[in-house]
Amino acid sequence: MLITSRTNPAVSAAAALRDKKHRDEKKMFLLDGIKLFEEAVKAGLDIVSVFATEKNLPLCRKLLPGREITEVTEPVFDRLSAEKSPQGVICVAKYIDKIHNINKIYKVDDFRDGGRYLMLSSLRDPGNLGTVIRTAAAFGIDGLILSSDCADIYNPKTVRAAMGTLFRMPAAYVRDAVQTVSVLGEAGYSVCAAVLDPESRRLDRMNVTDKTVFVIGNEGHGIDPAIVSAAHEKVYIPMEEGVESLNASAAAAVFMWQMRLSSGK
Repeated sequence: MLITSRTNPAVSAAAALRDKKHRDEKKMFLLDGIKLFEEAVKAGLDIVSVFATEKNLPLCRKLLPGREITEVTEPVFDRLSAEKSPQGVICVAKYIDKIHNINKIYKVDDFRDGGRYLMLSSLRDPGNLGTVIRTAAAFGIDGLILSSDCADIYNPKTVRAAMGTLFRMPAAYVRDAVQTVSVLGEAGYSVCAAVLDPESRRLDRMNVTDKTVFVIGNEGHGIDPAIVSAAHEKVYIPMEEGVESLNASAAAAVFMWQMRLSSGK
């Protein structure tokens, strides 16, 4: 099937998924690019439809044998993709079971089996969120806990920055982050808020264990003060004078590396 019209209903429906409202209504999101498509197939995502330019049809048919691949012209593909240098493959997939993106309420039993977690507070930049997801996968984090005002995990910028790691990283947006800190404490975890206060504990002098959960905050304003108050400890990354702070994703990487070191891996 070849689509030549930018106003084709199937094209319009797919393009609408760049908007969070439409994504949440349909429980579907976009994967833009060959690498993401390959990783989605490998991860077993439920792929609803695939759009490709002529030169990419053979690859798509090889990856999804027996499935219909919709061929589109270059102008039509430009309607679908927001990339500056589009690769000519974009697909629509259903939301991922490992990701709870609406107001999860954790209970103590959810943490009985242990696991290493990172909590994100008001992290609103989708690119930063995607980078954190990718880094978390690299360092063996078992799951991400996000406050409800974090960036949308299915935002195309998040999906692109996370690459295929999004498909295997458990994550949940929580209705009440402060209540979640309390539940983590009941489950035996120590929740540590990352701050810029040199009067707090230095990261390199902490006894980090598999029961340590670090909280990373907003790029400009840090962690929600209510979460800082609820946390069991405050911790900071020692830096040279004159350096105000680290990018949120860079700070998260430092904390997660410390978690990995403590695990002995």
